[in-house]
Amino acid sequence: MRIDSLNFSAKLGLSGFLITVILGALSAVTLIGLLYSKHNSGFNIPDMDKVQSHYSDSALVSSMKGSMYEYVAEDGDIDVIAKWIADGAKDDAFFKEEVLYILEEDCQKCHSRKSQMTKAITSMPFSSYDDIVKYTEGGYSWTKMAKTAHIHLFGIAVFLVIVSMVMAFSSYVAWIKVLLISAGWLALWLDIASWWLAKFSSVFAYVISVAGGVEIGAVCAMSGLCLLNLWFRLPDAVLESSEQSPE
Repeated sequence: MRIDSLNFSAKLGLSGFLITVILGALSAVTLIGLLYSKHNSGFNIPDMDKVQSHYSDSALVSSMKGSMYEYVAEDGDIDVIAKWIADGAKDDAFFKEEVLYILEEDCQKCHSRKSQMTKAITSMPFSSYDDIVKYTEGGYSWTKMAKTAHIHLFGIAVFLVIVSMVMAFSSYVAWIKVLLISAGWLALWLDIASWWLAKFSSVFAYVISVAGGVEIGAVCAMSGLCLLNLWFRLPDAVLESSEQSPE
């Protein structure tokens, strides 16, 4: 059975799913672009420095370069924090005189147990060494990485297997189906594997970006092609031989 032979109601329901997948993929691209660039609207190409920082720097430095950058008084503040962490994140005079002062000026308005700010994060205070040192581990913590990775894998696998099966039952020639289905799954695995590897080499930040782009591209391509197959007659050049035979 091919998807173009489904009845009208089935085509309508399947089309709703495929359109939603495309919209979800575009929303993900928008979010990634906003998180890893200096813009606050539209589609944006991620800044690779911020991508590298997210996966290889400590949570503290990564936040100061990324989502919390607007609250950083000077770029030099980030360099001071990064140097302190690189030197072992010790509870020494440098911490008390330089690091704590910067965090008081840049962060403690919201990151304080007693903060009254609208966006205050009282559960993540930066008031003492013990509060701060928890966020100095390089890259994602292993616990957070495992938690995020398995949710990401299971979540994407649910809709990717459906899109893959719809593509498999489309009328396109076999090489198109094999190429797009393989690209989607391989890119997903490579993307997640690179999250872990980026802790050890910033080169994998580029792999994450490329794999993520291929993953989104494959999903959107399969969904779009299947929508065309559902509602329109396709050129013979892209159809399987069985579809080209006269009725």
